Amino acid sequence: MKVAIVLAGLVVVAVAAIVAIQPSFLKPASLAGVKKSDMFGFSPGMTSDETTKLVTQRHYLCRQGRGSQTLECEINGAKVTVYSDDADARRPIWRVHAELNNPGPQEAAVKSISDQFNAEAVKDQDGWTWIVGRGFKLSYDGTALNLVDASAEARLRKTDAKR
Repeated sequence: MKVAIVLAGLVVVAVAAIVAIQPSFLKPASLAGVKKSDMFGFSPGMTSDETTKLVTQRHYLCRQGRGSQTLECEINGAKVTVYSDDADARRPIWRVHAELNNPGPQEAAVKSISDQFNAEAVKDQDGWTWIVGRGFKLSYDGTALNLVDASAEARLRKTDAKR
């Protein structure tokens, strides 16, 4: 009995050491390739019903913005604006914009964003850009983050140009 207890203790210590050295050891292989694709829970493609449910569950303080296609929220000191497609009856989100209150040094913010979204940053003239989730474009200019479904944005621009 004593030998079994000692062996069980050794197994627990070995697993703890492996997890301390390599935290991804316990992460299921099915989640290894999964990339974060939301900001504060809002993600392009979410329907109006899903958005309402998220706001209710997380107790976000939000209000309808300019017209029925925007939702403005104050979340953890950030001013978050969610843009939805008013032409579609489900009103799916196509852009999430977050103005950060105190983002800190840009290099640290870029590293933190890269780590959170498990993606490599690309520097451009306007700041930094990442491709995250299901091909969404995330951009950061030093003060604000934009998460956009680029294909939906292009479609909306084309529709607006026709009007």
